[in-house]
Amino acid sequence: MTEVFTIRCKGCGASLVYEAGSEKLKCPYCNSEQEIPATYDGIEEIDLESALNAEQMAKESIAEHTVLSCRSCGAQIAYGKVRAKCDFCGSESISEATLQTQSIRPQGVLPFSLNVQTAQELLQQWMKSLWFAPSDLTRRTRVEDLRGVYLPTWTFDAQVQARWSAIPGYYRTRTERYYDQAARSWQTRSVTYTEWGSPVSGYHQDFFDDVLVSGLRSLPNRYLEDIGEFPTTTDLRKYDPAFFLGWDVALPDKPLTEAWQEGYQRIHDMTAEACKRAIPGDTYKDFKMQLRLSGLTTKLIYVPIYIVAYRYRGKPYRVVIHGRSGVVSGDRPISWVKVGITVALILAGIGVLIFLTS
Repeated sequence: MTEVFTIRCKGCGASLVYEAGSEKLKCPYCNSEQEIPATYDGIEEIDLESALNAEQMAKESIAEHTVLSCRSCGAQIAYGKVRAKCDFCGSESISEATLQTQSIRPQGVLPFSLNVQTAQELLQQWMKSLWFAPSDLTRRTRVEDLRGVYLPTWTFDAQVQARWSAIPGYYRTRTERYYDQAARSWQTRSVTYTEWGSPVSGYHQDFFDDVLVSGLRSLPNRYLEDIGEFPTTTDLRKYDPAFFLGWDVALPDKPLTEAWQEGYQRIHDMTAEACKRAIPGDTYKDFKMQLRLSGLTTKLIYVPIYIVAYRYRGKPYRVVIHGRSGVVSGDRPISWVKVGITVALILAGIGVLIFLTS
């Protein structure tokens, strides 16, 4: 059986819900409020090797919710209210699932600071800014379908040491003569070429704090990257299910081993970019890097997003909004009719310009 978590209003006895941006629980009936203590201490960083070797860590239940499992994308979402379709892919093929306690204990939660009305306004502005979207797209992405969801997210910390080597290149310009067949005469032109220097090498060290990886397979990490980083190193609260009251919560379905593969690749790529910036010159070749990681830790946290999913001509699309900064990003179909009309108008304008100047 799932442990039920709810907080009752001292005034009328109704269930309280978390009010975005207020750090308070609020009664939807009598508007009574109750503070949530902002606790930053006690957030545990777990040794990564121990976590990977452990069959399961301590369990933790979440707030009172009904869990629905999407048959289309596989997402399991603990809904605060009954939904007719999946938040993450827009499928209406969802079935109720039994909520068991989670196998991983969350360590932190980043609360919503953006309320749903503001998020809906941002979605409308974003939709209006799409130049080549189909004309009926706004009808298929109703702002009322926008949902606030706490997204499970893995974090990784790592101390990085890297040794690199490369051959730097320098752009040079020289003047050369050539014979112009059309003009039947010798001409001169400037040619840019690369002068390769002697091999160089260097050492780079860094510390990565809270590299984030989505804990949900149905929401790839690129969506998090597109809406910007979450301020987990400064604003993360110690896990408290009170922040979930009244909100949807996605359950993690990406194993730690899989998430770490993504996290390692992100750390590797960011380190490589830092090393490449240290290479002198204008370009380089034969770049090599030896990477050593130490002090690896991880934890499971929840971050706030708004999401709306819809299907257009059978293909799923989604729009994601940062639950604190309000940055919007997402997928959208393209109307090739509008693209064709725009290209035709541009070509027509160029034709008129050529005619007037000829």
